[in-house]
Amino acid sequence: MSMSFMEKRQVQIQRHEVAGEIVSRLKTFEKDLGRALSSGSALVGLLPEARSRASVSDIVGAEVISDFVASISLVNQAMGKATSGHLNLDEIRRDLRIPETLGGDKIPLPSWSAVQSAANPEEPDAIAG
Repeated sequence: MSMSFMEKRQVQIQRHEVAGEIVSRLKTFEKDLGRALSSGSALVGLLPEARSRASVSDIVGAEVISDFVASISLVNQAMGKATSGHLNLDEIRRDLRIPETLGGDKIPLPSWSAVQSAANPEEPDAIAG
């Protein structure tokens, strides 16, 4: 039994809605992984300095630093897997003929000079630099 045009259209609309939800959650996930990598790296960077400021031996906390470095490595691996999943989702998107623009910006960003002009309307000839 063949689907009517309206049924096909409804399926396509549902696919677009689901794809939009997936894109939103994926962006959040990728940003969270990036934040985890950034904060973990900052922590690892602080620990040797903290040891020095606290006047303790380099031996103190060496295993702790090693554990945190390993956890950053795992976050990095997770980022790689997330990227792989993202690419696989994009392949599915193409197979289902869902537009690529779905999760992207729909309104073009203004140019830097337009932003500067709007911020300084009394100086229309000002050059942003």
